[in-house]
Amino acid sequence: MTHFLSVARPYARAAFASALDKKNMDAWSTLLKEAAKIIKKKSMQNLLKNPCIDKRVAYECLLELCKPVIFSFGKNFLKLMAVNQRLLILPEVEYLFERYKAAQAKEITAHAISAVPLTKIEEQSLEKVLSKRFQGHIKLDHHVNEDLLGGLIVRIGDLVIDDSVRGKLERLRATLVN
Repeated sequence: MTHFLSVARPYARAAFASALDKKNMDAWSTLLKEAAKIIKKKSMQNLLKNPCIDKRVAYECLLELCKPVIFSFGKNFLKLMAVNQRLLILPEVEYLFERYKAAQAKEITAHAISAVPLTKIEEQSLEKVLSKRFQGHIKLDHHVNEDLLGGLIVRIGDLVIDDSVRGKLERLRATLVN
């Protein structure tokens, strides 16, 4: 996936720059989401990977399926990707575009894992504390993992805040061993 992200980055930057310039961020976001969803389908994957089928056919198919959300710059963007045989990396382009969009809005996604579901008040409190610490709007993605004994693990980018019982016990064991 790292290789695909490297190839997708210039396309995502170009789409994001166009969205900023034309002030149509939502239209771009919708188009890229829809196109990525279509590209992920097995039938479209087979069409794009088949060397016997002209890539223009795949492009025309994609345009037809994206008809409700297509606009002129988006159409040209998809055509450029088709000509360069890069339609398969559309999901990565969409992923990077959404990351650029979140960074522009100073939105940070925090992945929280707990042993039991958090209440709305706990979620709001966690969002407030993290917003203050990271100086941005926090979008909380919460999952329950029954394997945790208790506590909470929060992942934001590369940072992991492990406040789980298991994590505390591991730190205590490491301290006692040393």
